[in-house]
Amino acid sequence: MTRRLGSRFAGVLIPLALLVGACSSGSDDASGSVALVTSEVAQPAPETAEPETEVAEPVPETIEAETEAAEPAPEATDPETEVAEPESTLESDIDTGRAGGIDLTLTRDDLDCSEDGLGSTEETTFWVAHVVVDGALGAVCFGDEDPTLIDAWEALSVITPSLQLTDLGLFGGYLSGESGDEITLAFVNALDDDGTLFQMSVNLDEYDQDGNEALLTMAHEFSHVFTALPTQIDRSAEALDSCDTYFNGEGCYEPDSLMYQWIVQFWGDGLIDEIDPFADATGEGGQQRCDVEPAFFGAYAASSPEEDFAESFSALVFQLEPTTVEQQDKLDWMVAQPGLAEFRDRALAAGIGPLENNFDACGLGG
Repeated sequence: MTRRLGSRFAGVLIPLALLVGACSSGSDDASGSVALVTSEVAQPAPETAEPETEVAEPVPETIEAETEAAEPAPEATDPETEVAEPESTLESDIDTGRAGGIDLTLTRDDLDCSEDGLGSTEETTFWVAHVVVDGALGAVCFGDEDPTLIDAWEALSVITPSLQLTDLGLFGGYLSGESGDEITLAFVNALDDDGTLFQMSVNLDEYDQDGNEALLTMAHEFSHVFTALPTQIDRSAEALDSCDTYFNGEGCYEPDSLMYQWIVQFWGDGLIDEIDPFADATGEGGQQRCDVEPAFFGAYAASSPEEDFAESFSALVFQLEPTTVEQQDKLDWMVAQPGLAEFRDRALAAGIGPLENNFDACGLGG
């Protein structure tokens, strides 16, 4: 992609900068029996957008995945550690029948949907926001209904197992004053200290610029949600003092979490030691790693293990053709994890993909 936009991560902002002009086809930014984890929070940080290829119009969110997710294959990670199947934070009183749909009569009063509460800054001005109730897009709680944001919801709901959408509480659209090569296309942030509920926010101006990039971004961002749920990351004070896995700036990954197993599998040999968990993820920051490592889907993916996972996940969901054996290894690993292939299967059932792999090539030298 010629553009890449970013996204923020839970609790504390973790930008998903989508690299404009660098990563050519990535994007930024489960429940039920296969719930995944949720992530990305923090104060809105810029994301980087990517693809400029043309994309199929998002299919209505009512599409039900009828294909069966690929049978989890033996995991390619540490043979002695079984990756935990991400569990959503579903409550027993949730009306699961409406998850994934749109019902603008649904309301909730437990979240701050004011401009400040949504996270407006000098560069990020919120235009509209909806509450999400039991996994369904509900009433407008800020601003006026916007068709672009509705399109974004439909694109997200087509690929996402409906019950996993219960991990969202707010879905907003904003206008950005950012400029330069890295612009935030979307971001995710946690709405509580434990990371049980998230807000996803979409850059309305950028979303309409490239259909493929928009789709990749929705998958990218939601991966930050399901990898940051309480089952995946410990945000307690104790975790800050004694983390035996990997501390990402907001908490300590559980030993059996998807992200920690991803780090064990693909960020060994000292690679993870190069990462500053408190630094914003940018394409520029990952470029040097991208130059020498052919496994990454673009420089932005090389900026942190979370962005690496998110870019690879978006490639899996929309069936991008890997350009290296190392990229294929990452996609194979994901297919072997419970629930991840279901996102891809839903995209296939909706007739979306394969999309073109426009990520900047990595491993070509400086």
